[in-house]
Amino acid sequence: MKESRPRVSVIVPNYMHAPYLEERLQSIANQSFDDFEVLLLDDASTDHSVEILKAWEAKDARFRFTPNAANSGSTFAQWNKGASMAKGDYLWIAESDDVADSQLLEKLVGLLDAHPRAVIAYGQSMLIDEKSQPLHSFDVHYQYIFGGDRWSKPYVNSGLNEIEDYMILHNVVPNASGALLRSKRFHAIGGADPNAKLNGDWMFYIRMLEDGDIVYTPETLNYFRLHAVTQRQRANANGKVYRELLAIVDYIRSAHHPEPWVLRKAYRNVAAWWTHSLYRQTWRGPGFRENVAVNGGLFKRFLVLHPLVLLHIPYEGVVRLAVVVLETLGLKEPLRRVLHRFFPRHFMPRAT
Repeated sequence: MKESRPRVSVIVPNYMHAPYLEERLQSIANQSFDDFEVLLLDDASTDHSVEILKAWEAKDARFRFTPNAANSGSTFAQWNKGASMAKGDYLWIAESDDVADSQLLEKLVGLLDAHPRAVIAYGQSMLIDEKSQPLHSFDVHYQYIFGGDRWSKPYVNSGLNEIEDYMILHNVVPNASGALLRSKRFHAIGGADPNAKLNGDWMFYIRMLEDGDIVYTPETLNYFRLHAVTQRQRANANGKVYRELLAIVDYIRSAHHPEPWVLRKAYRNVAAWWTHSLYRQTWRGPGFRENVAVNGGLFKRFLVLHPLVLLHIPYEGVVRLAVVVLETLGLKEPLRRVLHRFFPRHFMPRAT
């Protein structure tokens, strides 16, 4: 008898997330749509992740555990490994520290089934803290970056339009855990770039959307966990991440046809993010010389793309000094919340 194939392959790429695994895996097991397999991956964790993952494999036949003997050093290599093992028509990359609403698969499978041209379906995300307490909807970020009410209602868009009007400015899919991918398209583009660091998912979604549509539901289906020390904070220790961001905008400029004003805005955004980062980067230790060289190259590039960047640097210095004073007085977060209430497009409710 021919073995039936699951509709969905759930890929759980874990590394050192033992404190969150039980909640994460239970939220997968509790899905209202149950035609799925779960591929549990571990990238040589040294906490007790392996013990938890083995226990889930033993108690639920849908779960299969495949550990790495040595750390791969790449989240995206783990995505590709899981996809190579997957049997499903759709892929859900369920990051190991997040949590899912019980209807996530039911809703997103329905969207991809209803829209055969779509290669990505995603829903709204709620940010949660380390204790799983809600912080705020990701819609706050959409408002801050894009304005308008686009993400307050469902939409379907052609991939090329999504790239040229939206993805050029920011990654609209904030968290892999909140998206469902068409497996055939994943394999057609060769998966994600295993050499990418922070923004490999952003470039991956752009490649996916070069031949296919995107569909969205405003229902909160994903709970995206923030940590005290995130990968984004670690990446901001030097300027390399901004070379990645420039490469994304450069790619869209060369491979697609964004409006000139959108392209200018995209480069201005990256320049502003870079100047803000200068006061958070690490300017000591063994990587000092390399970081000076990286930021020197970025400065020259931004000087051509956005000459006003020269004014941003001292301005960000003054802002940083003010932030340090407010932090010392315990007023930073209360003031941020007040400013967000009155100026939601310009101030986030908390640092993320």
